Amino acid sequence: MDGRLIIGNERRETKEKLVSKSPATLEQIGESALASAQDCRDAVQAAKQAFPAWRNLPLKEKEKLLRRAKTILLERSADAARLISLEKGSPLTESLSVEVLGSLETLDYYAHNLEIAARPKRAKPHVPLFASKKSRFLFQPLGPTLIISPWNFPFLIPFCDISSALSAGNTVIFRPSTSTPLVGLLIGEIFLDAGLPPGVLNVVTCRTAQAEEMITNPDVLTIMFTGSVNTGKRVMELASRNLTNVVLELGGKDPMIVCADADLERAARGAIWAAFMNSGQSCASVERVYVAKEIEKEFTARVLELTRMIRVGDPFEPGVDMGPMTTLSQLRVVEEHLQDAREKGAAILGGGEKISEFPGYFITPAVLSGVDHSMKIMTEETFGPTLPIMPFSSLEQAVLLANDSVYGLTASVWTRSKRTASWLAERLETGTVTVNDHMFSFTEPKAIWGGIKQTGIGRSHGPYGLLYLMNIKFVSADFIRKKSQLWWYPYGKPKPDIMKNALTLFHHERKAKKIKAALELLHSWPLVRSTTSIRTFLKIAARLFGR
Repeated sequence: MDGRLIIGNERRETKEKLVSKSPATLEQIGESALASAQDCRDAVQAAKQAFPAWRNLPLKEKEKLLRRAKTILLERSADAARLISLEKGSPLTESLSVEVLGSLETLDYYAHNLEIAARPKRAKPHVPLFASKKSRFLFQPLGPTLIISPWNFPFLIPFCDISSALSAGNTVIFRPSTSTPLVGLLIGEIFLDAGLPPGVLNVVTCRTAQAEEMITNPDVLTIMFTGSVNTGKRVMELASRNLTNVVLELGGKDPMIVCADADLERAARGAIWAAFMNSGQSCASVERVYVAKEIEKEFTARVLELTRMIRVGDPFEPGVDMGPMTTLSQLRVVEEHLQDAREKGAAILGGGEKISEFPGYFITPAVLSGVDHSMKIMTEETFGPTLPIMPFSSLEQAVLLANDSVYGLTASVWTRSKRTASWLAERLETGTVTVNDHMFSFTEPKAIWGGIKQTGIGRSHGPYGLLYLMNIKFVSADFIRKKSQLWWYPYGKPKPDIMKNALTLFHHERKAKKIKAALELLHSWPLVRSTTSIRTFLKIAARLFGR
């Protein structure tokens, strides 16, 4: 794997290197170039210089590039999955089914929807006096976009963000995680091989200091950051210096509500996959389960039984369900949360043990009961393979417990009742609610991604996500052959009377008052006619007789 930076479509070597190690074996798997401050400035400058041409490139040409990138990714899917599993530690099947497939679907979506996303939208005027104006909304790119991505989904997350930024017409500077730099550089290589023009996508692996300098660079117009809350706040603080547009996704503590009428087997299987997939290292993982007390024992028993069947081990070994955690620091957070829960009275029914036979960051998936909101494992983002289960006695209590969090990314509801599902979905304080499934929506390109509270700001993905990467411009044109408008200077008589009658005509509830105001306006007919179009008269008449 080529570890050199990508700046202006040229591969750049540097003196300082970053060593990548497998989290499963702790063996070195490669090294990548580490960008200097000047390298990062060059990347931003390359994106700035490439922006005018990329912005104006015909949509058909952009579509061709996205389709070529999709073809290349499909051809290299096995190699991409292998590198993801090697550098991040997820099982090979998971790397293919989540990260590679999700990226292919994203490319496919944007390749087929660029024209729809960029199409201007007409806006009919609401105010009767503006009826002669023809207005529309334009959706235009903002400019160079800095994308800073995490290590937990080092291929899927940046691939989605890069694809959406490019589709919106922006150029990109991509800073991969220093824990998974080789995967990040592979993304750049795929787009490079697809024929992306020089400077449209630049990939620079760098330290925090250089990343912060890019955040404050006035030539960066948008920052897309995925990571921790504290780092996200720092990004926002730095971005405020230039009032740079930001899209922040900062994590979650996602709840799963299992109602008394739920399909227990489906819910149990859904819980363990959504909690332990990717070793629980997802901001959308199920991090806390609230289950109706009537089925708590049965549900917990089945969850525990299924959890014990999960095979933890070498991500390349057939049949392995869960690999190592990606970093030692995150493994220590999981151990800390388990210890805190144990000390405060929770029972660890199974799992939560380090596996000594492997040299890497392996831990068995843990199921807990007897938990409450005094424990870190129920309130702080664990980001690891834990599944704490807490009973509730009513749907109202379930909502209170689920909403008792500083996060608001996703939540899931498990029930056979459409009415119950709708009632809960309306009340849960999150950006996404799924029913009888969890954590699939990130890989659905038409869905949005993002949340509320300390989960972050803005949205990404799909048609609504693109709006956060664009300048939404309102354009209005008036070509009537009148020399003046009714509300322009001079303000002398009879304009005050005209405006008073117009207010009554447009907004009074009683029709008699409207008719009286219309008749009084006839006294000022010469002035009204000289400044008003026929279209406006028709709009005024519609207001008189009701719309």
